[in-house]
Amino acid sequence: MLDATSIGLGAIIGAGIFVVIGIAAGMAGPSVVLSVVIAGVSATFTAFSFAELAPAMPRAGGIYEYGHEMISHSVGFLMGWLWVAGNIVLGATASLGFGNYLSSIFGFIPAKLGALGIIVLVMLVNAIGIKQSALLNDVLVIAKVGVLILFILVGLPNIQLSNFNNPFPNGLLPVIQAASLFYFAYIGFPRIATTAEEVMEPEKTIPQAILTALTLSTLIYFFTSATAVGLIGYQRLGASPTPIADAADTLGLRDIAEVGALMATFSVILTSVMGQSRVLFAMARNDEMPESLSRIHSKFDTPVYSILLSGLMMAILSLSLDLTGLASLGSFCVLTTHVLTNYSAFKLFRRTPPSDLHFKAPLRPLHSIAGGLLSLALMVSLPLGTIAVGLLVSAVGIVWFILYTRGFKKETPALMRSEP
Repeated sequence: MLDATSIGLGAIIGAGIFVVIGIAAGMAGPSVVLSVVIAGVSATFTAFSFAELAPAMPRAGGIYEYGHEMISHSVGFLMGWLWVAGNIVLGATASLGFGNYLSSIFGFIPAKLGALGIIVLVMLVNAIGIKQSALLNDVLVIAKVGVLILFILVGLPNIQLSNFNNPFPNGLLPVIQAASLFYFAYIGFPRIATTAEEVMEPEKTIPQAILTALTLSTLIYFFTSATAVGLIGYQRLGASPTPIADAADTLGLRDIAEVGALMATFSVILTSVMGQSRVLFAMARNDEMPESLSRIHSKFDTPVYSILLSGLMMAILSLSLDLTGLASLGSFCVLTTHVLTNYSAFKLFRRTPPSDLHFKAPLRPLHSIAGGLLSLALMVSLPLGTIAVGLLVSAVGIVWFILYTRGFKKETPALMRSEP
């Protein structure tokens, strides 16, 4: 339970609050706090769908397996494809955030060099094994949550209420768009489901860990964003590549905030590679990706090739795109998968008697309907350019599925493969 919750917190609390909060504040103004709440409410409905689906299908592929079994193989593949794409983008965004904060501390280190270095380190840690990665992540989570709690406790009594005047300087629509962008900060909680084959009692552990991690993260996000806006105003937050450090600077806590940001973004990249590699492993196990991605290292018992591919793609993106574009694209990919995940949960409701479920959400299936509609609304509110790129990524996935599974894949007997 502790490790699974920690993986969720490690994936959720990171680039979103330490980096993307600045971009979102520049869009929504002081009402960025409302954007954080809107995104959290949408994520909560979807979390209940994950909490039902995960124990019903406790396999390494997580979201990919839900679509594969509840909707169709092709839709399941698309969900896995977009989830991997979204989390690769998340890892790239977090690596850029890490690079910005590292450059803030050590001015002679270029941000992109710092981003590349942390990706290489994370690939090595993940390749060593899940137990070592989980232990390191537990330490990082405790440290970064402690930094944010310290920031909140010291900062709240010092906020300037005048910074909340004119709560909608850019109108209402940017508040929704900021919520869509900030949803990026919540997308880590489904990663808990990808560890279903590696935790004890997944039917009980996974739902508890998902809901616990999301609840704690939402509370921390709300108070941190309110504190940051109250301390320095949305204009300074929106203009800063290191927004939380700038806010903490007014309290004499800049150094602590910068170290916390480094640990936070590091843990997001760590769990991002961990989750991506498990989904790629599951897709390869079902003969929808090259067989090499399902190979397990004989010594470390990890899907090494999947880990290397995930890290390589993150490195390419972090060196070629900016933070705003990365965060928007990541939100589109994951929101699309969440629309389909909620539909999977609705089909689970229609198909499976309540007595056969290990976890039953309250007022089901209303959570899946609300989660699907809210995810769709946030998705379509993203910039048109982001939607176009997201649709292109989806089209590439569909073409891959058709060509690989029907044309390019070698017709060989299925191999017995080890679990990650």
